[in-house]
Amino acid sequence: MRYRHILMPLVLMVLVAAGCGAGRQPTTQVTTAVPQCPHQQAVVAGALHRSHLRVDVNGDGQPDTVAAASDPGAAKPCRGFVAVRVFGGGVYAAHLIPDAVPIRGVRARIVGVPRLGGRAAADIVVDTGAAVDAVLAQLFTFTGERLRAVHVPDQQDGSFIVVGGGLMFPRGAGCTRDGRLILSHAAQTADRQSFRVTRRTYPLQPDGLGFTQPEVTRATVPVNQLGVRFPEFVGPHWRACSGGPS
Repeated sequence: MRYRHILMPLVLMVLVAAGCGAGRQPTTQVTTAVPQCPHQQAVVAGALHRSHLRVDVNGDGQPDTVAAASDPGAAKPCRGFVAVRVFGGGVYAAHLIPDAVPIRGVRARIVGVPRLGGRAAADIVVDTGAAVDAVLAQLFTFTGERLRAVHVPDQQDGSFIVVGGGLMFPRGAGCTRDGRLILSHAAQTADRQSFRVTRRTYPLQPDGLGFTQPEVTRATVPVNQLGVRFPEFVGPHWRACSGGPS
């Protein structure tokens, strides 16, 4: 698995007795598979404390807290994480892909929580803050009691563009109602009256960690009809398969 060296599952098991009285303090037990970044625990805890995003990521029907965590002044790969506090449980975090972390001084953010593959649990789309003229994103899923990167077949490192590419060669991403991933790109014709569009629609693999061969659609549409015929170019990008942020 190409991401094995970049994922840093972080478990902060907060044990609080039910109905605890005044003055009773929770205990925290931290377990990591590899050494942490110097400020990782504080950065992750702070991001989750500030987050108002609640969505079920493990499929148990309970709302979990989701956040992107950034340390803008840190070196790669310690500049960006995705984090989850599971309802009634612990905290888990994973590095963003080292070559697609926020530009120094910029923070990553959550831009979608689609339910891909028609599953009850939501996946997490993170705007890495790594591109100036595009939303270069990474997709994460919670499985096997940890956060794992899902390989999206767009960029070589598994990241993908949600929106960007400029006026001449726009790109867009979204999802279908049944939870298939859409990745599209277009090229403006020489007369600047139309776009040639290629849309790829990917079913999710059974393990949720990648995608199978896509259905490919090609069309030529007038410039002013691009967003109407192919809404993934203009957004909202994840409304069809989620009720989360777009």
